[in-house]
Amino acid sequence: MPLGYNQVLGEMAKPEAMRPHRVGLASWPTSREEARTRSLEALLAHTAGSGYEGTEWSPVTVSRYFPGDSPPVMARKARRAIERSGLVNFGSALHFQDGMLRQNGWQQTVIDQFKLTQDMGGEYATVQFFLLEDYLNTGGAYREDEAYLRWCADRVTAMRGAAWEMGLNFYLEVHIDRITEDPAACCRILELASCELNGDLSHLLYRGITRGQYAQKILKHVNHTHVRLARVHGDLSAAADDPAADWANGGVTWQIFELMKPVLATGLSSRAILGETGMMHLVTDTLTQDAALVPLYRAMARFADAGAQGIAIKVNNPEDLKPWG
Repeated sequence: MPLGYNQVLGEMAKPEAMRPHRVGLASWPTSREEARTRSLEALLAHTAGSGYEGTEWSPVTVSRYFPGDSPPVMARKARRAIERSGLVNFGSALHFQDGMLRQNGWQQTVIDQFKLTQDMGGEYATVQFFLLEDYLNTGGAYREDEAYLRWCADRVTAMRGAAWEMGLNFYLEVHIDRITEDPAACCRILELASCELNGDLSHLLYRGITRGQYAQKILKHVNHTHVRLARVHGDLSAAADDPAADWANGGVTWQIFELMKPVLATGLSSRAILGETGMMHLVTDTLTQDAALVPLYRAMARFADAGAQGIAIKVNNPEDLKPWG
C-alpha cells in the first residue's frame, strides 16, 4: 500500500530492496524502575549489550534523565548519548489525547513533538490517537458514528501531512482504546485518510482477530511494527520463560510470527522491528523478557529482508525456522 510519501528507511546508500531491517527496543519495556533504568547510561548499556541496533524512545521516555533541561536541549543530549553507545533512535511513539486534538493550536503541539523526534535522530513518528472517552469500553460503538470517524480522519490527515512536510514517515498505531481498536472503524478511517499503520498485532491476536476482510485490510496497511507476545483470548502481554521451547511447541512466539508473516513478506517501510514487551499480567521483568526475544526479532528481520527483495521463504511451521538455533 505505498502512498508515495513514506520513505523506505534504513541505509539510504543502498537500493530500497537491499536496506536491512533493524531490531530495536521500544519505550514500554523501559518504564519499570530498576537498576537498568536508573540512569540513561545503564539503560543504553543494557540495550546495546542485548543485541538491539537501536531504540524507539520518545521525548517523554528520556525526559526523566534530563531534569531541568528544555525539551530541545534534552532531545539533543539524548541523541548524543544514544549514538555514543553505538545505537540509533529510529523514531518515536507519540501519544495524542482526544481532548488535546480539539484544542486551539493542537497542530503546533503535534509539530513540536515531531520536531523533538527529529532532534533525537528519529526518522518517523508512530502515533497513538486516543479514543473519545465516551466510546471507551463500548465494543467499537464508534464505528457507527460517521461524523466522529470523519473528524478522526481529518486529524489523521493533518498529522500525516505535517509529518511528511518535515520529512518524517508517519504511522498510525493499531491499539486498544485508540481510534484503531475496532477493525471496522479502523478500516473506515483508512478509507477517509489512507496511511501506513504501525501493526502492534498483539492487539488483534489477544482478541482472536486473525482473519476476515477487516483484519486483512489492516494487515495490508502495516509498514511498521511493535512486537509483543499475546495469548489468544487471554493476555495482551504474555510471558515466555523458555522462548525456544515455546517456539518449538507452537506457543505465543510462533503465533505472533505467524500472524505477522504477510506483513513481513514484502518488507516494512520503517525497516524497523521494535520489541515492546510490557509490564502487564504475568510479565514482571520486561527488559529481561524482551532481550530474550531478540533472536525472534532478528528472525523476523531476516524474513522481511528476503521479502523486500522478492524472495519468498517457506515458513509453515516452527520446524522451518529456528530463531534460537
